[in-house]
Amino acid sequence: MIPHRALLLVLALGAAACATAATIRLPEGPWAPDPLAADAFESASALCRGVRTLTAEIAVRGQAGRSRVRGRVLAGFERGGALRLEAPAPFGAPIFILVSRANRATLWLPRDRRVLRGAPVEDVLEAITGLPRSSDDVLALLAGCLSSDVTPAGSGQSGPGGWMAMDLAGGIRAFLARDGAVWRIEAGHRDAGTGGAAWSVSYAEFSSGFPGSVTIRQDPPGGGPSASALTFRISQLETNVPVDGRAFDVAIPADAQPLTLEELRQSGPLADRGNRP
Repeated sequence: MIPHRALLLVLALGAAACATAATIRLPEGPWAPDPLAADAFESASALCRGVRTLTAEIAVRGQAGRSRVRGRVLAGFERGGALRLEAPAPFGAPIFILVSRANRATLWLPRDRRVLRGAPVEDVLEAITGLPRSSDDVLALLAGCLSSDVTPAGSGQSGPGGWMAMDLAGGIRAFLARDGAVWRIEAGHRDAGTGGAAWSVSYAEFSSGFPGSVTIRQDPPGGGPSASALTFRISQLETNVPVDGRAFDVAIPADAQPLTLEELRQSGPLADRGNRP
């Protein structure tokens, strides 16, 4: 059996948590059509839509299914499905290194000398965090765009408190708020009826136009109790700086033992069935 803590995306795995993951509060209507919303969304999304590469140090905390998690990850992304996530340990080899090209992942667990090759990034991230996301979706999420596809699918609306809302491709709704003279995407959600799990996102602590804090909650299919809700605190952020392509590769020793996606799922936090409320 693969050690449970080595499979978690964030460094440390705490005791199984019986409390329900936190709920993100989203703006409420009534909403009315507003022709100004399209321009507001174009302005709010311009910066994050222009991000082609992103590197950062990310502190992660929250709840993945029934497990409380906390730690940090060194992250690098390049548009087109390239990713590197490395979880450093206080001493010795990293907890894990996850890399991808064209959204095909290699997960290396150096302490256990196990390797998973060729799986879609979204399947690997779902197995260990409960959040199925492609590399480009994670890049866009951290940059403040909710998703890699933010094509407007409506004319937009305005609501109480100065909020505006814009429906996007894939059943996503973005909520915009004004920060002085600037519009920002401050929250968003997708309903379960759009062909996938329901999720919601909130952004805070903006600096130079980018969020310094990202909270995402994803409910399990069928509305079960084991929602995932993680907060990412982003520091050392750099965007659109060339990234050495070697960052998206990892050297695997010849004696590494194979790891299957099913093994990863069975040992991941959402499969922790030994502890119940």
